[in-house]
Amino acid sequence: MLDGIGCRSRLCACDSRTQTILIYDQHYALLMNAVRFPIEGYALRDPTDEDTSFINECIKESILMSVPEYERKVSDVWMDDILSVTSMAMEGGMMRSDMMILVNDKGDKAGILWMGISKDQFTCEDTGYILGLYVIEGLRGKGLGRSLIDCAEDWCISNDLPTMTLNAGSPNKKAMELYSRLGFDERSTVMRKRLR
Repeated sequence: MLDGIGCRSRLCACDSRTQTILIYDQHYALLMNAVRFPIEGYALRDPTDEDTSFINECIKESILMSVPEYERKVSDVWMDDILSVTSMAMEGGMMRSDMMILVNDKGDKAGILWMGISKDQFTCEDTGYILGLYVIEGLRGKGLGRSLIDCAEDWCISNDLPTMTLNAGSPNKKAMELYSRLGFDERSTVMRKRLR
């Protein structure tokens, strides 16, 4: 059973004639099909099998922007494991989640938004989790990332989630500044000590 819903934010408005947002009842996942941004010429669509390498590249680049330089230098040691876990998660083996591809009107891929439902690490309540958010380099600074965050909020609201959570690597200063401007508060800091 599919139910149509409206979109809350100004950056993610839906025209019922040509654009839809649907909730797929069986998996409780929000499927954003052709959600248009007011940024002329962009939409979210469901991924296809042909998108796998693009999704992996977006996740890889996002991770590399979020780790210190010394970890980037040895990413070939651990990146395949990360992408393997990512693949399992997208297949639904770890949590409820929904991957969306940002495309322009020509069908060119511009980024991803990957949402999931997780448990808050402190309160154990369900929270919307931004598992992946990425805009390709040449399109950054045009409001697409903000639009993706707004759609992520809509996804959470549509799934009756009271909060939205994300992890941001401390080296990714631009992303951290954007998240702060959009109302995200820092709740914890993960610290690490290298032993060898």
